[in-house]
Amino acid sequence: MSPRWTKIWRDMQHSGGRMALIVAALAASMAGVVTMLSAYLVLAREVPLNYLGTQPAAAQLELQHEPSAALLQRLRARPGVRGAELGGTLLGRIQVGQQGWMPLMLFVVSDFEAWQINRVHADSGSWPPPPGSLLIERSAMAMSQARVGGQVQIELPAAGRIGIGVAGTVHDPGVAPAWQEQTVYAYVSQATLAQRGQPLPLDLLKLRLHDDAELPAIEAEVQRLAAWLAEQGEPVLQARIPPPRLHPHQSQMMTVVGMLLIFSLLGLLLGAVLTASTIGGLLAQQRRQIAIMKAIGARSAQIATLYLLMVGLLGLAAVAIGWPLGWAAGRGLMSLVAQLLNLRLDSLALPGWMLPASVGVGIVAPLLATLLPIWLAARRTVRAAIDDHGVSASAAADSGPGGRLMARLLARLSLGDAALTLALRNTFRRRARLFMTLLLLGGAGAMFITSLNLRAAWEARVQEAAADRHFDLELRLEQPQPLARLEPLLRGALPGLRAFESWSISATSLHQGGGLEVVHSYPDGGHGSLALRAAPPATALIAHRLGAGRWLRAGERGSVVLNSGASQASGLRGARPGDWLDLEIAGRPQRLLVVGIIKEPLTPSALYTTPESYAELTGTAGHSNALRIALRDGSDAEQSATALVAALEGAGMGVKFLLTEARFGAAQGGHVYILVYALAFIAGLMAVVGLLGLASALGSAVLERTREIGVLRTIGAGSAAVLRSVLAEGLVIALLSVLLALLLATGLSARVGAVLGAISPQQLLLQLSPLALGLWLLLLLPGALLVSAWPARRAARLTIRETLNSY
Repeated sequence: MSPRWTKIWRDMQHSGGRMALIVAALAASMAGVVTMLSAYLVLAREVPLNYLGTQPAAAQLELQHEPSAALLQRLRARPGVRGAELGGTLLGRIQVGQQGWMPLMLFVVSDFEAWQINRVHADSGSWPPPPGSLLIERSAMAMSQARVGGQVQIELPAAGRIGIGVAGTVHDPGVAPAWQEQTVYAYVSQATLAQRGQPLPLDLLKLRLHDDAELPAIEAEVQRLAAWLAEQGEPVLQARIPPPRLHPHQSQMMTVVGMLLIFSLLGLLLGAVLTASTIGGLLAQQRRQIAIMKAIGARSAQIATLYLLMVGLLGLAAVAIGWPLGWAAGRGLMSLVAQLLNLRLDSLALPGWMLPASVGVGIVAPLLATLLPIWLAARRTVRAAIDDHGVSASAAADSGPGGRLMARLLARLSLGDAALTLALRNTFRRRARLFMTLLLLGGAGAMFITSLNLRAAWEARVQEAAADRHFDLELRLEQPQPLARLEPLLRGALPGLRAFESWSISATSLHQGGGLEVVHSYPDGGHGSLALRAAPPATALIAHRLGAGRWLRAGERGSVVLNSGASQASGLRGARPGDWLDLEIAGRPQRLLVVGIIKEPLTPSALYTTPESYAELTGTAGHSNALRIALRDGSDAEQSATALVAALEGAGMGVKFLLTEARFGAAQGGHVYILVYALAFIAGLMAVVGLLGLASALGSAVLERTREIGVLRTIGAGSAAVLRSVLAEGLVIALLSVLLALLLATGLSARVGAVLGAISPQQLLLQLSPLALGLWLLLLLPGALLVSAWPARRAARLTIRETLNSY
């Protein structure tokens, strides 16, 4: 082996601790980048493939009747139509356990074998389901306590309570997981429903269009088709057009994962900065060796190449360690996202360019960070290197008016303990290195605090939403019923009844012109939907906290109040009190005045109007199709719900669904925890880099102050005092980083909150969580002591003779 390579190998052996720090820091940074980049690339491919694999309808048209086969065939032959199918949806309830019931949404299919639009994937059991049975979406199986081959009890509007077999499970990427929506999704044939006493016309026309990439083109084609259908004697009641070719949660999730990828790249940048600082310390230690090499003929470029090769080898080792760790973590993150979005990841294959690109970044990033300090060290003259005795260089590095002022202030400082006083003074001697270490630890702390700030903000919003709801049950009926009949039924069925109010509900949408009501919702009818609700002005069942304008006044007509979700909905964002809204209500265009906006977090988008105004707009005076019910303390909501449904159905009133307050809360919780965990994961990696940076900084400081330590030992300082001084310096730096972390977390929390607010209707105000600060201190301070112990022990073991021979 040539002398130059021998030197590099021995340098790495002699500075094994520093080399290990660099590799560990870069490996942790690389793991974070690979985790987020692999998740981003796989999800960016698999989410659209999952959704588009269902052949999603560009539009669904709700008709008055089930169209004939001949009309359907003529429709398929029209120029803009790529495919057309009939389907239907039916709401009911499914029994869970002995007494509990949950909402059930049945997707009704004409022929499972010929199903092509908004189709599902077979998951387990029989496909197609045998006559008299149904299929359940896989995410609902545990929640519904159903099993393949068993039976479930369901309630339907006409059939009442029936038992039906579960033939198997399916995967439907077009719906959210059942646990999120607290709704069981099931799939059944029209023939099975008719057989079980629930005939249902297939009056939902699902369309695939040739031009289905842009919303305006879809809307224009739907208007033409609606006009043509009306000419054929089949008027369209409503058109449902979801965002084209887009999974319900795709844009939100990819935005969040993209943001996490940026944070992970920031971690890699900080790891590269740590490498530059550590290599800078090594070069300072080897300045005389560099001078000797130059004295015997080595050129600056040759010397720089040697050290850059060392850095490249360290980067390669870090990639070899960090890549598999990041890939394993990335697979875990993908699995969590798949559960959140109800996806099936058919392939985890990465693009062919990712491995060489990540290897390149893992090597090039530290090379670029260390290029300047290596080149400056290699260019120093022999005389300058020999005249450098370490102490003066350290002082010069942080000279200037600010440095001199800091030195004078610290010189006057006395803590009563010489070791602690020295530790505080030494902390600020190398301000550039101190800033780098603070940035590493402060960035990690900011990320960790932000993750818990986000969790605290979400949980506060869930609690706020629960506190705003002063009712225990929400009931929706199949058809509006006279209030005069409903009241005695409620009082008879619910001994624990405290209060109830009519909150009738009707679907609405922005008026598009052309006489067609268009809503931008998905097949489940939830995502993107907008509702008009009759709200009693003197209601005691919601808080109706004003965000702008005023609440409804008794008896007024033609006015609406928007809730938080509606004020952020497509087409309504930016609406203010005094604005007029053109809406489609009960098939007719209506113009209503916005008089207020209320803060109603985690609640479906709704426009509230007075009962009098609602009755005029929908033609349902004296009737109600939805009730909110408050029970006395100690009443069992689930038992009350069961008793109420039995009473209503016994009176011939079909129940569409009934939701308890507990299920409201279950549907709202847990939506952002994947982001919380991902932020905490990146924070953990950055904390590893930061603590390694602290160990590196203290190690470099001990090397630079070797003679000073010798002087201290000469005048009587013992090993314990030296040990305590270095440990105290590490703790001081860690505590200073907490102040920076709080400052950075303020801006980062605001940014994360803004991103979430831009992609969802839920505005989160991220505020400092005391728990986050306490946990960070609990993690950081022991970690700082642990990594400070190595350089502290090394300093304490130095003898006077070793310190004098250090130069």
